[in-house]
Amino acid sequence: MMTGSANPHIQAAMQHLIWALEEIEKTGSKKAAQHVRSALNALRQGIPPTNLRDDS
Repeated sequence: MMTGSANPHIQAAMQHLIWALEEIEKTGSKKAAQHVRSALNALRQGIPPTNLRDDS
């Protein structure tokens, strides 16, 4: 199994999320920014999407 740091798909996803977070923060939407941060943390920790909490 590849770790997140060695998986190019995870690396690319994280880069896109970082770019998205930068743009979302400019809009002032704290809830949307928190969702992006949650996704980044999940990728860093290897948490499967089905185990993420939905705070909507």
